[in-house]
Amino acid sequence: MAHRKTVLATGVFDLLHLGHVRFLEESKRRGGPGARLVVVVARDKTVFRRKGLRPILPENQRRELVSSLRTVDRAILGHESLDMLRTLKEVRPDLICVGYDQKEIKKSAKSLLKREGLRIPVIQIPKFGPLGFNSSSKVKDRVAERWLRAS
Repeated sequence: MAHRKTVLATGVFDLLHLGHVRFLEESKRRGGPGARLVVVVARDKTVFRRKGLRPILPENQRRELVSSLRTVDRAILGHESLDMLRTLKEVRPDLICVGYDQKEIKKSAKSLLKREGLRIPVIQIPKFGPLGFNSSSKVKDRVAERWLRAS
């Protein structure tokens, strides 16, 4: 029997939207038939350190929402210490997928993998569709725009 691949995908997943769903579906597809998708949801403190803003939804709710998606086999919270190596040792992925907007994470993952002598491919999944709400920022902007018009 062929080895069932484990795909590790990462993200904040604040205000879950179709772009997130497509990213996770494509990540799992990249693992091949029968792949298992494990998703690391960024901690609130991590998001604040990276973006200077706290997520709208708290980390446990974001993890639970991601976990409820049919394509996701397991969703976990990242380590507050940003310990990527610890996560890799726990999940043992065959493949790592990052979003179109995670160039920094891709770079640091590749650097860590090289330093540790781990041969795990890192794939950046492209953005889905030029139109619509395929980013949390677009969703937040639309909500703010409607709220301002209504007041």
